[in-house]
Amino acid sequence: MPRPRRTLRPTLRRACVVALVGVSALSLGVGTATAAGVTAGDQRIVHNLGLRFHALPSSQASGEVLDAASGRVVWSSGAAAQLMPASTTKIATAIAALTALGPSHTERTRAVLLGHALYLVGGADQDLTGDDVNALADATALALKARHVSSVTLYVDDSLFPHAQPTSPGWQPGYIPGEVSSISALQVFGHEDVDSALYAGNVFRARLGTHAIAVQKTTLTRAKAPGTAVQLASHTSEPLASEIERMLKDSVNDNAEGFARLTALAVGQPADWQGATKAVLSEVSRYHVPLTGVHLYDGSGLSRDDRMTAQALASMAALTIDPRYQSVLRPVMVGFPIAGVDGTLGPGWGRYTTAPTNCAKGRIDAKTGTLTGAIALAGLTVNKQDGRWKAFAFLEQGGFNTTSARDLIDRWATTVEGCW
Repeated sequence: MPRPRRTLRPTLRRACVVALVGVSALSLGVGTATAAGVTAGDQRIVHNLGLRFHALPSSQASGEVLDAASGRVVWSSGAAAQLMPASTTKIATAIAALTALGPSHTERTRAVLLGHALYLVGGADQDLTGDDVNALADATALALKARHVSSVTLYVDDSLFPHAQPTSPGWQPGYIPGEVSSISALQVFGHEDVDSALYAGNVFRARLGTHAIAVQKTTLTRAKAPGTAVQLASHTSEPLASEIERMLKDSVNDNAEGFARLTALAVGQPADWQGATKAVLSEVSRYHVPLTGVHLYDGSGLSRDDRMTAQALASMAALTIDPRYQSVLRPVMVGFPIAGVDGTLGPGWGRYTTAPTNCAKGRIDAKTGTLTGAIALAGLTVNKQDGRWKAFAFLEQGGFNTTSARDLIDRWATTVEGCW
C-alpha cells in the first residue's frame, strides 16, 4: 500500500544570480554577482571553474553548483540547457519512488492456488533471486502437501506491468538485452536477458519437482491469477530504501524502470512508459525542483530523447541532505557512488585514481551518467575550504572520447570539493 500523501514544503530558495566575489562575472561568461552569504570556498570554486570549465571540441557543457543548505547558487553556466542526462535520470526516479511508496515499502512474489491451478504471481520485486524462487517453491510444496495436492497446472502472472511498448522512445537497437531487459513484474535478477517471467516459472517448477509435486503442462503459459485464488506462500523483498541504494550504486537499469512503474501504480497512473515518467516528474515537482526543460521518456536514462538541466539535477542532489526530508530521501544520498571507492565511480572505472582528481577520493558522492556522446555527474561534496555541503551537476553532450569527457567532468567535481 502506498503511504498517505504528504504536503511537502519548498526545499530550495533559488537565487537568480551567480555568487561571485572579487571576480569579474563578465570575464567568466556567467551571470551577475551577489556577495550575500558567499564564503571563501565559494570564491575559490567560482574562480577555478572559471578557468577550468569548458566543453571538449564539438561539445556542449552545462553546470551548476549550489550551497546545499541555503539553496544559494554558487556558480552556474548554461544551467538551463536541455541535455541528455543519461543515468543521472535515476536520481529523479529514486526520489519519486521513495516519495510515493515510502522507504519501508516492500514487494511480494506470491504463489496462489485455485483448484489445481497454481499461479506464480510477480509483485515487481527488483532483486528477486533464484534462491528466493526456490525458497518460495519449497514453502509452496509444503502448503500443497498439507492440502493433499500432488499435481498442479502452473501459470506465471506478470500482469502487474503491461506488456505493450517493450522499448521506450529513444532507446537504441541492442539495448535489450545488452543494457536492460524487457520490463517485467516477475524476473530473476541476473537473468534479465531471457523471458524473465517464464524463466522464473521454470525455476519454480523444477524446484516443485524435487518435492514430488507434478506439474502437468510441459510448456508454461501466462495467465492472470483469479481474485478468488488462495495464497499458499509468498516472498517479501527487502525494503525499498535498500533496493534504491543498490540501484543507484551500480546504476541498474532494470531496477530503475521497475521503480518508475511502481511509482506510477502508487499514484494512480498506468504502469507504462508514459504513466511512469509522468508519475516520476509529478512526485519530484512536489519538492519544487525547477523542471522547466526537463523531459523524460524512461526511468533509467537510457533514452536519447531524455532531457535534463543542471538546475534540476543540482536541486535534486541538494534535496537528499535536506534535514526536512531525511526520513524519506536519505537512501538516495547513501546510494550515490563514492569517488574512487565504489559503484560506478569506483577504481574499476578508472575514476578518481590519478592526479588531479585522486585528492577527492572518498569525498564526492555522485550519480554518474554515460551514453555515447553524453556524460553527466550530479551529487554532493563538502567543500574543503568552508566545510559546507555543495550540490552540483555537470552535463556534457556532443562528439567526444568518453574517457576524456569523464576525466574532464571529474575535474569539475574535484574543483567543487576544493582539494585542487
